[in-house]
Amino acid sequence: MVPRILHLPFGRKSFFLFGPRQVGKSTLVKHALANRDHVEIDLLKSDVMLRYKTNPSLLRSEIEYLAQKKEKNIVFIDEIQKVPDLLNEIHYLIEHFSDKVTFVLTGSSARKLKRSSVNMLAGRAWRFALFPFTHKELGDSFRLDDVLLKGSLPPVVQEVVADAFMTLDAYSRTYLKEEIMDEALVRNIGAFSKFLDLAADQSGKIVNFSTIGRETGVSSKTIKGYYEILEDTLVAIRLEPYLRSARKRLVRHPKYYLFDLGVINSLCGRTTPRAAGRPTVRGILFEHFIILELYRLLHYNFRPVRMFHWRSSHGAEVDLVLEDGEVLWAIEIKSTETVSSKDLRGLGCFMEDHPQARPICVSTTPRPFMAGNIPVIPWKELFSAEYLSL
Repeated sequence: MVPRILHLPFGRKSFFLFGPRQVGKSTLVKHALANRDHVEIDLLKSDVMLRYKTNPSLLRSEIEYLAQKKEKNIVFIDEIQKVPDLLNEIHYLIEHFSDKVTFVLTGSSARKLKRSSVNMLAGRAWRFALFPFTHKELGDSFRLDDVLLKGSLPPVVQEVVADAFMTLDAYSRTYLKEEIMDEALVRNIGAFSKFLDLAADQSGKIVNFSTIGRETGVSSKTIKGYYEILEDTLVAIRLEPYLRSARKRLVRHPKYYLFDLGVINSLCGRTTPRAAGRPTVRGILFEHFIILELYRLLHYNFRPVRMFHWRSSHGAEVDLVLEDGEVLWAIEIKSTETVSSKDLRGLGCFMEDHPQARPICVSTTPRPFMAGNIPVIPWKELFSAEYLSL
C-alpha cells in the first residue's frame, strides 16, 4: 500500500471521492476503514446494484436500523454513479442522522450524476479527487524515466515495460473508449475514438477545435464537447491562456493535458524506452510530468492556485503561469541539465509585460544555477518551501 498524500475526513464529514478508474480510490478507502466498523456497498457487483436500483429506499431502511446504535456509522458506497437515485436517500439520511452516519461515496466522475439531474448533496458532502501516484507518494521507488514512459497508474508502476503497456492498452481501449461511450456520454463512437487518439497526440499543445473537427469529421462544437467530457471524467486538465496584457496580441486557445503519461504514450504508440527517450519527445513528456504533478499536489494541498499557459502571436511562449495569491510565477520547463539564457527568451518576453512576476526554469539539473537573471533549479525544488511549498 503506497501511502497517499490526500487526507480525507473519514467519520467527520460525508464526502465524494472522484477520479479516473484504477487510480486507487477503493483501495485508499478500504485501507483507511480496515480497522473501523463500517458498511460497504459495492455497486460494481451486479446483484448489489440491482438490489438498490430496484428499491433505492432500501438504503434508508438499513441506515435507520444502524442509527439505533450508539456509535457513529460510516457507510462506504463504491461507484455511486451506478445508482444515482441513492443520492436522494443519502440526502435525507444526512439531514436526519448527521450525528449517526457519514457517507463515503466514490465514482469515476460526477458527469453522469449531473447529466441525470440527481441530487448532488450541495453543501452536505465535500468533494475530493484522486489521481495517479505523485513522486512524493512513490518516494524512494520513484524513477523519472519509468514515469515518463509508463506513467504512474497504480496497476503499472511495478510492472515491466511490456506488461505495463498491455495493461495500458487494455485501459485505453476498455475504459477511455468503451466505458465513456457506454455511459451515453457520446453517440458517434467512430468520431470519438479518432478524437481520443488525436487528443493524446495534441496533449500539451494549443488546441484549435475547428482543426480537430475537420480531421474527425465533426463540428468544432462537438470537439469542444468531447474535451469537456475528458475534463468532467478527470481524464484531462485544461490550461487557459494567460491574457492579462495590454501590449501584445496573445494566443487565446487553451491547452489540454491528458491525466497520465503512460496512457498518452499507449495511445500514441510510444511503448519502448527508445520511443519515449527521443529528445523532442522526452521534452514534451517532462513538461507534461511537471504540470500534472503540480496539478495533483495543488489539489491535495487544497491550494487555490490558478494555472495558465502563455503565448504571444509572435511565438514567444511560457510553459506555465501560476497565480498564487499575490505572487505571479512564470515557469519554463526544460528536460535537459544545461540551460542558457537564450533558451528562456519566452520568459524574458513575458517579464517585459509583467515585471512583478517571478521567473523560474525547472530542469533536470542536479544543482541550481543562474541563466542570465533567471534561476534554473532541479525540478523537485519547485515543490519545496522556498518555492511552492507542496
